[in-house]
Amino acid sequence: MSDTINPATPAPAKKPNRRALHWDRAKNPKTLAAIIVSTACGAGLFPLAPGTMGTLFAVPLAFYTAEYPAVFRFFMWLGLLILGTWSAKVMDETMGSKDNQNIVIDEVVGYGITAWTAGTSGISLAVAFLLFRFFDVLKPPPVRQMDEWSKIKAGQNSGAASRWWGGFGVMADDVLAGFQGLIVMLILQHFKIIP
Repeated sequence: MSDTINPATPAPAKKPNRRALHWDRAKNPKTLAAIIVSTACGAGLFPLAPGTMGTLFAVPLAFYTAEYPAVFRFFMWLGLLILGTWSAKVMDETMGSKDNQNIVIDEVVGYGITAWTAGTSGISLAVAFLLFRFFDVLKPPPVRQMDEWSKIKAGQNSGAASRWWGGFGVMADDVLAGFQGLIVMLILQHFKIIP
């Protein structure tokens, strides 16, 4: 048998570029707004560790709104979740990607959830940062299952609904990671390990 490659054998499929940016497709205000929101004002465009940069973007937002009434904060973070779902959907449609890695609004919302009880304490905000990144990166159950489920839903090609599922899925796993981080925050605060 020959060790030569058969020219008729197809080349292995290239992995999709999950950081695809096609600026020539961003031609209208809706698309530009979606890019600004989904990348957290450009934090997600940082060449290294965009998720970490998105989380860093969220720290001052959590700090400066910590003393606002809980109702205001709830609706602010809920609004960012809805806006993030829309912007992730538009970003992926525009760039021809699925869960584009430049999208970091999900990290912003996830960190906001973990830091819900951090107040303005620098120590608590830093611990919330580490906890959220831990759960976001490792994706322990049910975060990984939510991530996989949403990608399946987004890939079903059922028209506009699948694109909305894709946008929701980008956000949902980080929301769950945010709640996992919040649970640990509450435990640490209960035992007075952090303020």
